Amino acid sequence: YCSVVFHDGEFKETGVDAEVQKTVRGSYPDTAHVRFRTLPPATFASAVFQGPYHQIGDVNIAVAAWIRDNGYEYDGPSFNIYHVSPHETEDPEKYVTEVCYPVRPKQ
Repeated sequence: YCSVVFHDGEFKETGVDAEVQKTVRGSYPDTAHVRFRTLPPATFASAVFQGPYHQIGDVNIAVAAWIRDNGYEYDGPSFNIYHVSPHETEDPEKYVTEVCYPVRPKQ
């Protein structure tokens, strides 16, 4: 999978603090520009949508509403998984993106 973790905690048009991740098989040494690590398991609320990225705002709103309405709270930075991205197709209508928010039950 290809994913991006957003560390800002809020929407920003510019100067976004984002971490790009790619799933790999095997073990590799870190390099000057790439760090390899195994992430711990996480519980997250998500929604998968197909189509251009301009829809992502509405999808984020829907997932946030589900979190609020189902007794959860945020538990880490949000991330997106790009199942079908511009790397696989030039047609934005074929993009498949999963919007994810780590969550935990409200205390």
